[in-house]
Amino acid sequence: MDLFFQDMTETFVKQVYEIERASVQEAWSLNQLTQLLESDAEFRVGIIDGKAVCYYSYYDICGEANVNNLAVEENYRRKGVGTAMIEDLLRTAKSNNINAVTLEVNENNSAAIALYRKFGFKIEGIRRNFYGKESALIMWKREL
Repeated sequence: MDLFFQDMTETFVKQVYEIERASVQEAWSLNQLTQLLESDAEFRVGIIDGKAVCYYSYYDICGEANVNNLAVEENYRRKGVGTAMIEDLLRTAKSNNINAVTLEVNENNSAAIALYRKFGFKIEGIRRNFYGKESALIMWKREL
């Protein structure tokens, strides 16, 4: 499995949209993802055999990466793609002089929480009813 990461391009927007729809309860629209591509956000995609299999984006807010969204296509979960994606996110953030990363994760997404903890993210807060009736854990990695 040859996975590589690159900056997001219009070529992959529809594929990322399909991953987003299948992964997130309140998915971003195709239009929102296109606008994100045109913004100053860092937006990257993981590709295997010419196909988008994961993606992430973040905004640099005063030297801290605020992750907007990230997901792995279902058929590629638990195969190391998520780990590679977080490695790329942290490497990219560090190369952009980011010194901390924050994200929200559904309180019931134990697999994602375990992955983030593996990379040193810590739970520092909660956003009640962030995902409908489910809350989000606010996680931080303070040192890159």
